[in-house]
Parts: sequence; structure tokens; C-alpha cells
Amino acid sequence: MSKDLKKMLEKKLQQNTQRHVLAAQEVEVNEGKEYALIPVEKIEPNPYQPRRIFPQQELDQLADSIAEIGLLEPILVRRMDERYQIAAGERRWRAHKQLHKHTIPALVTSISDSDMAVFALAENVDREDLSDYEIGLALKQVESAFPTKKKLAESLGMNREDMYRYYAYDDLPQFIITDLNANPRLLSRSAASDIKRLLKQCGQLPSFNAYLAEAWALLLENELDQTKIAAFVTRKLKGYEEKDSHIHDSRNLIRDGKKVGNIAWTEKHITVKLNTKALNADQEQKLKDFLEKLIEGELSEV
Repeated sequence: MSKDLKKMLEKKLQQNTQRHVLAAQEVEVNEGKEYALIPVEKIEPNPYQPRRIFPQQELDQLADSIAEIGLLEPILVRRMDERYQIAAGERRWRAHKQLHKHTIPALVTSISDSDMAVFALAENVDREDLSDYEIGLALKQVESAFPTKKKLAESLGMNREDMYRYYAYDDLPQFIITDLNANPRLLSRSAASDIKRLLKQCGQLPSFNAYLAEAWALLLENELDQTKIAAFVTRKLKGYEEKDSHIHDSRNLIRDGKKVGNIAWTEKHITVKLNTKALNADQEQKLKDFLEKLIEGELSEV
């Protein structure tokens, strides 16, 4: 999938770039790209860069290569007032900083925000060490170039259901996101999607956040696999419910020899269940009024 995604991104990028070049030519002919040696300290990373971690070993190898044979391909930047932002080539720029070089060869061009995001994703998506979380961040940044998520999926040649899994990270608690920013490979898109689904189902339960935090702590300690987080929380919730739902007493409600409901007592709850056809609308209202008065203490003791 990654190679196809890169191909589709590059195609989209070429279309956008051509459009911007034509628009620029209406104002000034032959504006194009400008080759320049730019001070390293005047360059900033791509604000849409999805990558959170740049492995030091890779940077060391790249720096050694640049020190030996020089930079084979200039980085691509856009001018932002007196400074520059990287469109492509952040690893090369970081290697130059590591070598304490004062300047770096660059091509300076006019690039839109959407193309900056596409460049960042296209440059990284075919690298095996780019995590699902980082791809998810990149997709969010690229989506502004498309009218809908459906069109984004179609344009990138991605299955929509799979693409939506990358968006599951949006709904995760902040304590998980904080750890993912430091270590993006902690949670795959499938595991994130499982947690999101469980959040929708059980997120309002008072014990949910505590159980999820417990599961996450076990993950960080390498005592729980990421694919087991949702199942762990589900088991915890089930155990809590079973403990709470231990029935001390129960009796059926009978009308004309037929069961129409039941009343059950647990340590914490009294549960009344009635067949929806057992009462008419008038009787339902009377039952509601009775329960309200009973709870408010307005009924006199017999």
C-alpha cells in the first residue's frame, strides 16, 4: 500500500505544483525554482512533518556520507519572510547541522500549505519505520487539499475503512497522545481503532478511564501487548458489572397467571423490569409519578 500511496501523492503534488507555477507566471514570468546556498540556522522544519523521531543511527550514516562525498541532492524549501521552511529534505538538513556546516544547497520555490503537507507525507510514507500514528497525523494535514475524506481516500488509492483507522487517534485521551508524541510506535491504527470503539460504547462509565490508564501503564511496562488493551479494559468492566450485579433477591411480577416482569435486588441497585405491553400510557404515568413521590419522600408511611 505504501508504494501506491506515495505514487498517488506524487501525482497530486505534480498537479498542485503545476497549478501554482501557472498562477505565478500570470504575475511574473519564469519565477520557477531558485538554487541557493542557504544558512543552516535560517531554516526551519516543515510544519507538516509527520515524523516524530529521527533515528540517530540513520542521521550518523547520512552525515558520514555527506562528509565523504557531499550532498547529492539539494533540499527543497519555501521562503517565509527572512527565513525558510523545508518542503523536502529534513534529514539532510539535520545531518548538515550535525556536521556543523554553515550552509546547505537548496532549491527555493513557492509552495502552498497543502503541497507542503503532501511533500512531507510523500517523502516519508514509503519508509518502513514511519508509524501508523505519524501517517495519521500526516493524513489530517493533507486532507485540507481534498473536499472530503472520501475523496482523499479515493485520490490516495486507500481503502476508506482502513484510512479511517488512522483517524482513530483523534479520539484517544491526552495521556495516550502525549506518550505517542514521544514514541509513535506504541500503538498501531488497529489497536487505536479498538480503543476508540470501546470509548464510544463504555466511555461514560465511571471506571472506564481508570481501567484504560491501568492498561496503558502495563503497555509502557511491556507487560501488556497493544492489541490486548481493549480486551483488558472490557474484562475489567465486565468484572465490575458482575460484582455489582450479584442478585440477593428476585421475584417475578405476575398478571393473569403470566409473567409481565420482575424485580431484582443487588448490593447497589433495585431493578424493575416490565414488559412494554404490561401497562398502558395512563398506568405508565401513574408509575412514574409514584416513583418520583417515593424518592422525594412525599408518600406517607403505611
